[in-house]
Amino acid sequence: MTLAAIDVGFFVASLEWLFIGYFLLLHGGHTILAAVSVNSPRLRMESVAVKMLPRLSTGYEIPVSIIVPVTGPTDDLVQFVKTLFHLDYPAFEVIVVIDSDDKVALSHLQSAFELVIFPNAYWRQLRARRVRNVYRTPMLPALQVLEKKPGGPGDAINAGVNAARYPIICIAHADAILRRDSLRRLIPDIVQDASTIAAGTAEFVANGSFIVNGFLERCRLSGNPLIWVQTGANLREDLCIRQGWARHNATPAFSDRFCAFRKDVVVQAGGCERDACDPVLELLARLRRLSSTSDARYRVAFVPAPLLWRLAPTTPAAICRKVASERRALANAMRTNRKLLFGHGTGLAGYLAYPFDKLTRVAGPWVELLATIFFFAGFALGLISLQHLIAFLLFAVVLGVLVSWLAILIDAFVFRTYQSAGNYVLLVIAAIFEHTGFRQVFALCAAPSPRPRPTKRRGIEE
Repeated sequence: MTLAAIDVGFFVASLEWLFIGYFLLLHGGHTILAAVSVNSPRLRMESVAVKMLPRLSTGYEIPVSIIVPVTGPTDDLVQFVKTLFHLDYPAFEVIVVIDSDDKVALSHLQSAFELVIFPNAYWRQLRARRVRNVYRTPMLPALQVLEKKPGGPGDAINAGVNAARYPIICIAHADAILRRDSLRRLIPDIVQDASTIAAGTAEFVANGSFIVNGFLERCRLSGNPLIWVQTGANLREDLCIRQGWARHNATPAFSDRFCAFRKDVVVQAGGCERDACDPVLELLARLRRLSSTSDARYRVAFVPAPLLWRLAPTTPAAICRKVASERRALANAMRTNRKLLFGHGTGLAGYLAYPFDKLTRVAGPWVELLATIFFFAGFALGLISLQHLIAFLLFAVVLGVLVSWLAILIDAFVFRTYQSAGNYVLLVIAAIFEHTGFRQVFALCAAPSPRPRPTKRRGIEE
């Protein structure tokens, strides 16, 4: 055997162990989080018929300011606003922030609610671009619409926080699909524990479901196989991984479509970053970083119950854009708050959750794609044995499928989101295809995320 052959063999063997070790870390970590999630008291409580329990202190809940940022064309904005006013919650206001030069959304709201310009007091606590007009309507006294200079989603949220009257703010995007009790089941996490600074919820896929007057009435799986795969991936991400981290107050992210924050904490943190790809994700990371440096006890709550749905993309191109956008947002949030990683006082979130997310979600798709190419190309060239290829498939595919199946079982036995057993059978089958092609193909969407340009701070108004 020549020296070159020894070097090639050593190099191939080293890469084999490196990739197998990565997948063992990835799916082994997910398995541990899934086991922790299954043993979660929260899941055991959710398995109880919550709707059948008596409602205590009805009418005495803390009022909430619901902020709806609108940064582009939204066809269902009017219907969504009407839906919000049918939420089962005693006291709240709705603040729609039109952050666009496009007048279509504003004209639709004016026609539907008879909006008129109102000389409303506007307290500028956070940096945000100038609000041109404030609209109110006698039809709904709890509704106000802000028309402002375009500044992005984060700037729109800041403007809504400035106009909010109540101590809890809830961010709701117009593409969110809710249940009537969604707000009532989200807010108690902040009210019951004074150290809770934010609360988020799991995000389910609504394609194929029955939606009546903006509310989801009955969940059903779509006939598109791409929807099956995305549904299973969502269940694994929320019910196993995020809920597992939540047991130790280390949830690194939750859906930005429907979440709540304490207003005073958001104001102290300086609000949302205008240039952030996902301002809610960046705000959550910054709140954790600032809370840990101040040595203040804090908690981020996560509600795994089906309170929020979304329409998932149905074409490969749309899925690719969504995957790339989510990965770019996570990478930018971690880059902006890099001191959170292994920072003093950050606890399990800084020492495990965020580094694990950075390794598996930001860099992970590239590693998975390279590992798949390496093992199959090496086997074809005779550099990798059949036994090593099978070991790779065991760690890269089988463990991932088992975690996905566990998430499906949690949903089937705890939440019963889908009433048809056939829907769960389709999800079980789709989990196999997700780990044997879907993840590897859409890893190509993991384009390097550009560094955000720093925003010049010119005060609270521009």
